[in-house]
Amino acid sequence: MSVEKAEEIRKLMTEAREQTLGLFDLAEESELHESPGFGFRPIIWHLAHIGAFEGYWLLQRLAGQQPLDEHYERIFDPIKTPRESSRNLPTRREMESYLERVRSAALRVLDNARFEDEDPLLRNAYIFHLVLQHEYQHQETLAYLFHLLEPQKKRRPQANGALERTIESEQAAGEMIRIPAGSFQMGTVWDEFAYDNELPVREVYVPAFKIGKRPVTNAEYARFVEAGGYERREFWSDEGWSHKERENWTAPLYWTREGKGWRERGMFEEREFHPHHPVTNVSWYEAEAYARFAGKRLPTEAEWEKAASWDDEKKRRLRFAFGDRVPSDKEVSNFGFRFWETTPVGSFPEGASPYGCLDMTGNVWEWTGDKFEGYEGFRAFPYPEYSEEWFDGDHRVLRGGSWATRAPLLRTSFRNFFRRHFRIGFTGIRLAD
Repeated sequence: MSVEKAEEIRKLMTEAREQTLGLFDLAEESELHESPGFGFRPIIWHLAHIGAFEGYWLLQRLAGQQPLDEHYERIFDPIKTPRESSRNLPTRREMESYLERVRSAALRVLDNARFEDEDPLLRNAYIFHLVLQHEYQHQETLAYLFHLLEPQKKRRPQANGALERTIESEQAAGEMIRIPAGSFQMGTVWDEFAYDNELPVREVYVPAFKIGKRPVTNAEYARFVEAGGYERREFWSDEGWSHKERENWTAPLYWTREGKGWRERGMFEEREFHPHHPVTNVSWYEAEAYARFAGKRLPTEAEWEKAASWDDEKKRRLRFAFGDRVPSDKEVSNFGFRFWETTPVGSFPEGASPYGCLDMTGNVWEWTGDKFEGYEGFRAFPYPEYSEEWFDGDHRVLRGGSWATRAPLLRTSFRNFFRRHFRIGFTGIRLAD
């Protein structure tokens, strides 16, 4: 079993690294050594950070080896080296050489791993999946940062397919689905990799509520903007209004006014916005303000997770909104960089949740109303800086994944979390009532 598992992990790690390196081909290296904006680290920093994380957990913590390069493991550690000190970084070629050394040593550790071991880092290959999913998450972070670069500075990769769907009416886009009162299992119920903040699983009673069948569209959000939503104090919390005023928000991050309409900056082009696509690149404060404008609210985490995962008929929860298998054919949702952008809401009816909610897997992350904090009985593992460090009252939970999220992270128990003013992520809105 260990041999078969090791081969599977080797394959996944190899594929992930090819995907990561491909992202750095989007722009010239000269564009990657400066911050893309908003004080973020240079894009190139993430390349060696992925290797430093892998080296720390697989070589040092698991195998008890000495650091391969103490300099790299210091400057590419986000705790030891703060953002403002991430300058004068090595070249891409130097970083890739470091990654190759780490990977070669890591694969030797993999070959000797015994996943039936009682060590919690080894059991079910936990630590290898931690390293793998960390790389997946940084791939999406890289997409956020590349989006900040002006379109003409990037090269468009070959698309993975074309989408030909019938776009439903705007009236259908605002439809709400009633979820009956009842209990469900919240959290990870499968004996597979999960982050500490997805545990422990527990029974949660949720009163009856309504939730949007689809995410809020660009056209719907434009009505909020046109109605003076960014000038009307009654829609905003005190903190939200303060951020809006200080940062001069007047529309979603990549929207610009053109006559009476709007243009939107995609990854590779400036264009008229797509009215039936989900609104994206909005902060939690904007999502909250829009919900007030619409006479509704953001769903709680428990509401979102129940609507996405619970099968009332079979009294069980699903790992993904459409079922238990890891998506691979991409016919169930927009994920994994297939189109390099959002798709019209409701484009994947095959991916509907048991209650009939669409786009709860991929397309855009969806803000919930809840603070990011540990579930009752939470235990930090294997390090507090992934989750516990961010139980600060400012971070809010997002669910569902985006067009840049890799398949395993689309699980219905996965909890993403950003600060309330964060706008560069592929974040959208689903309403509740």
